[in-house]
Amino acid sequence: MADTPWTIVMEADGNVSEHKLGNQAPGTVLGSSVVVVSNIVSGSLRTVVMTRPFKGKTSQYYTFNPTSGTIPFINAVGSGPKYAYHKSKLPSSISLLPVGTDAAGACICPEQPKKFGQASGSLVYHPVANQSQDTGSGAVGFGAGKCKDWPSTNLMQQQNPTCDIRHYKGGQWACHHMWSLLDADQPIPWSDQPLVFHHKYRFWVQPFQPSYHTPLVLGETVGSALLIGSPWEYDVPECDHGVPGCSLVKGTWIHTVVGSTMGQHNFSALNFHCHAPTCLSMEVYRCDRSVSVGDCNSSVGELICREEPVYGGTQAPAINATRFDEPGYIAIPDCFWGPAEFGLEAPPDLTGWPLHMVKTANATWGHYGEMAGGQPWVFG
Repeated sequence: MADTPWTIVMEADGNVSEHKLGNQAPGTVLGSSVVVVSNIVSGSLRTVVMTRPFKGKTSQYYTFNPTSGTIPFINAVGSGPKYAYHKSKLPSSISLLPVGTDAAGACICPEQPKKFGQASGSLVYHPVANQSQDTGSGAVGFGAGKCKDWPSTNLMQQQNPTCDIRHYKGGQWACHHMWSLLDADQPIPWSDQPLVFHHKYRFWVQPFQPSYHTPLVLGETVGSALLIGSPWEYDVPECDHGVPGCSLVKGTWIHTVVGSTMGQHNFSALNFHCHAPTCLSMEVYRCDRSVSVGDCNSSVGELICREEPVYGGTQAPAINATRFDEPGYIAIPDCFWGPAEFGLEAPPDLTGWPLHMVKTANATWGHYGEMAGGQPWVFG
């Protein structure tokens, strides 16, 4: 054990001993500090009752804090009748509550729990001590208000788990360097076999000509990103009847999230950030300036951009017989605006126009850490 804890060992013959464990080593035997009150065997179950003072005899013994409501511990089962390397283990904790007629009582749950989306806390990584490959550490804060209220997004109305740390199931917020997202009793696989994956990129470029080309600015840096996630990620639930945002379309479960915002800047290009294979489409609608942001929707707005993944090798009309039509690859055509000489519509000035975003995803299976956001390039 990396933290070399004080440990009580019970052997098959009933012998009780105390140890100061080493780091991945048996450690040292300590003098007895516990008093065995009873040691009873019934069938295959042995029950041992012990007592000892709160304060440890020395720094090598654990000192119990009577004001703490929780005592963390680890259960471990050996491979034989004598003290040896354990065959299984499980971390847990004991909660302490006051007893007796004179006890003042204890608060188990808040009298008025914070509303959904308003809780805060941290995700703390606990490495498994007997796995040398598990070198993760640290924590990441999870604040209140991770998901904005309507009309920015309807994730709060759907009670999406990503919006509240008490319901969070996983995703981008839990992905950090060397964090192994496995159960404590699962060994980290392939530690000596690094995964190799293949990236393929193509770039078409031409020399920059200040007299001809117009520099652009990434919209995220100037407040033009179109976000309906939290601010990016959210959970796609495994859909069924009655699940918020779900609908059954031609035999396939579809999950939809929407949101609205006030537009900013002139758009030259717009790419939507969503993940295969669950991402089906993203759309942006522009409503009349007389319509409030909260009332802007796909029924009253004008569609200005729609993107959907196109699968190579399927003879899809959008890419058939082009250089992008490759089996095993997905093309996501962006929306572009520019000079009419290239067959493009004029760049829309979206400043002050209500915009409405719609994201659909395949929800036959649940998916953590999905994204829903528009990343525009705008004129500076």
